[in-house]
Amino acid sequence: MIRSYSQLSLILLLMLLNSGLSYGSEAAQPYIEENRVIYIEKALKAFQETKLQNIINTYRYINVVERNNCRSTLSDLKVECLLSFARKNCSTYRKQTLKYNCELYSDIIVVNKLSENAFIKRSERYRVTRNTKDDFRTALENRLQQKYGKLVTHYFLTGGSECDGADLRCLAKGLDQFCLDYTNAKSLSWQYCTSASLWFIGTSKQD
Repeated sequence: MIRSYSQLSLILLLMLLNSGLSYGSEAAQPYIEENRVIYIEKALKAFQETKLQNIINTYRYINVVERNNCRSTLSDLKVECLLSFARKNCSTYRKQTLKYNCELYSDIIVVNKLSENAFIKRSERYRVTRNTKDDFRTALENRLQQKYGKLVTHYFLTGGSECDGADLRCLAKGLDQFCLDYTNAKSLSWQYCTSASLWFIGTSKQD
């Protein structure tokens, strides 16, 4: 689990830089609201334009990579390792749009992998794995999806429903503000809140 402000800042920086935003002038800094909103909007569009099975396949790939290749206890190294493998995976797409979208939703998957302990504490993880009759990883994934769904439901109950379903810009602005407020009220970072919400919204679609 990423515990320090500097590590969370690294994730946000990597997410926004990988989304194609420039990082040269003061106005292009990743913490500017406009850049955060642009990133969220692009991520929403990437989920929208991608077949659900492709997203799930990428998720499974990153799961395998995390278990077998990126097991460092140093979270900064783990972030860089996961993102490196994710980029290599996305480079297999020949079409630039597919590659770019893959990089965006891969960022979300990586952040969600790192935030699992923030959503499911050790004691709850133990209860879930102990009480399940299925594969424990599947049980944990289902529990995480429930947590993400609860977060998104909270968002829509606090103003998110004001956006038209096709207005990704409105949805992005709403999610950004919601996660800023949620960060102040709860012990959850903007990155974790945003990535969990994006994943739930993006994978709830029907192909």
